[in-house]
Amino acid sequence: MRRTKKLSGIIAILLILTLCLPFVFACGEDTGGGSAGANNEEPGGEPVDTTPEPPTDPPPTEPTTERVTEPPTEPPTDPADLPEADKLARGDDFYELIPGARYYLWSPNSGLYLTVDGDFRYAGLSQQDFTGNPDQMFVFETVRVEVTETRTNYIYKMRALGTKDGYVDVEDGGPAENELGVVITSEPEGENSHEWVVRTQARGRIFDDAGITLPIFSIGSTTARGHHALDVNGVSKNPGGSVHLWDGGTNANQKWFFELVADVEAGNIIPIGLNEEFDVDFFDAIS
Repeated sequence: MRRTKKLSGIIAILLILTLCLPFVFACGEDTGGGSAGANNEEPGGEPVDTTPEPPTDPPPTEPTTERVTEPPTEPPTDPADLPEADKLARGDDFYELIPGARYYLWSPNSGLYLTVDGDFRYAGLSQQDFTGNPDQMFVFETVRVEVTETRTNYIYKMRALGTKDGYVDVEDGGPAENELGVVITSEPEGENSHEWVVRTQARGRIFDDAGITLPIFSIGSTTARGHHALDVNGVSKNPGGSVHLWDGGTNANQKWFFELVADVEAGNIIPIGLNEEFDVDFFDAIS
């Protein structure tokens, strides 16, 4: 009897184990939650590609292009403290030039104003109708004074106020020669190519109603010892006439009257471009 009960208990235990085995195996399988198993299979049995994506290069950057922009229209002002004027002599006469002050420059050949053709690197120069905008304003910054037996040369850099930090330069850095262009750069293209010698011219002074004498100068590049000056191409009298270099400095298209912007703003002088009473025959008289 005991042996029978013992045998029945063993059978009952085996039966319970048999019923529990499927549940034990089911608990060991992947139920679809969490990451894939060691053999990199998805729950449906598809293999998973674990190869990292190769790095991709960033898209190419388009090169920046230099383009013409409108010059600023808000005129700058002169600093509160300016140095004394340089007295540029010719014989027994002299004209004054104030370093750091703003000037308009106009050609006695045409009555048109020296103008920067845009606010971008390598912008050129031309003559245009008077606008009073900063692209027609220039500041002369003293570089040095050279004294020789026959003359005193004043050397300046010409800053163009219509640009961010541009100065009048010789194309490709020079040396200056006939027909070589002039451009605007922030750094000189060549040795001394930002340097200009300003020389007085003996003829063509104007006395206006305020008793102000407008100085008249030629502006020569020091890359050729000042012998090649800013020149209106073809002796043009038309707006848009380009400015380049040519030897000499005494022709009407190589001379420039300097109008102090402060005098214009104060109403002491009327810019030649706005003076309807000015006798245009004067240009021929000083040629």
